[in-house]
Amino acid sequence: MSEKARVGKTAVLCFSPSEGGMEHDAAFMAQKIRQHLGDCLLVVRQGTWLERFARDNAIPCEAIDFRGNFSLKAIRALRRLWRREAIRNVIFLGSSEMRSIHFSLVAPVARFIVRHGTTKSASKQDLVHRLTWSRVTTHWCISEHLRRNVEALFPVGRAAMFVNPVGLGDKLRYLPPAKWLTPEDDSLRLVHVGRLVPGKGQRDALTVIARLNARGVPATLTLYGEGPDRAELEARIDRLCLAKVVSLAGHVPHPYQHFGDFHGMLYPSYGEGFGNAFVEGLATGMHGFSYDNTVFPELRSLGLDFHMLADRQTEALVDAIEAVWRERLPLPTHNISLCRELFSVEREMAVLADYLV
Repeated sequence: MSEKARVGKTAVLCFSPSEGGMEHDAAFMAQKIRQHLGDCLLVVRQGTWLERFARDNAIPCEAIDFRGNFSLKAIRALRRLWRREAIRNVIFLGSSEMRSIHFSLVAPVARFIVRHGTTKSASKQDLVHRLTWSRVTTHWCISEHLRRNVEALFPVGRAAMFVNPVGLGDKLRYLPPAKWLTPEDDSLRLVHVGRLVPGKGQRDALTVIARLNARGVPATLTLYGEGPDRAELEARIDRLCLAKVVSLAGHVPHPYQHFGDFHGMLYPSYGEGFGNAFVEGLATGMHGFSYDNTVFPELRSLGLDFHMLADRQTEALVDAIEAVWRERLPLPTHNISLCRELFSVEREMAVLADYLV
């Protein structure tokens, strides 16, 4: 950590009670800031997965008794925390607790950054939102797609805005290389990683796998993740007679460590803000299959090589995957070095440093 890059003490806030991409990002962000920029504290909701994860991984953490989305008790606790720890920068991942955070911001806090990682659909331009978002000094968007989304829906006002993709960190150094597709392979092994919720891509992926096998393409699919859509996915697997070729692997701590078992990632999501798991897949050199929506055209414009098909057209996905299988197309291994360049932690932290004090 260079003296030039060093900034004042920072707090990363994430009050989500769940476990998913945002919660993992919050924990890793705190670690990255400590390593590259200066002292950092992770602030979480008491009794959550994120608190347990921080304790288990020795991440400096403060747990706040935060009940509901607005809490006078939490406001007082946050104010005391900012003063006691001499917090200069606050970075918030989330949105529903904004009112409490708004009223907590007192000196020595000088920068309040909201990091946007998920596409939103509801406008926040009404008077109440304009008030509660008025203390934001900077909007951090992890893709150009999200920048446009924030500009359209949020009361940005005079706040600064910048685009800074997720730094994938040590993953880039120890991601296993994808499985080569050879003439001897008797099946095409595909993977999907994500919370099991509608619109994340698992439902369309099952349709694609069923059609591939009906065409004589021996494709298998492993789904990593848990969530409320599991029962629906299990019912579809039964209805489509896919039990022998689809595996619901559930939650595993580091699914990317298993990417060496797969030829490709099938990711027909309807609304990615960045698509961490998809980019991690590309960083192994595996084939990628997505729709032409949200962030995926942007990833293509960066030079990443993957199959991007018309939005919500499952038949187009089937055709592309079948061509890879029939022709035994080589893996796009040049994605590996490009991902290491585009999504390095050093690059991410260098950009962030300009917005901290």
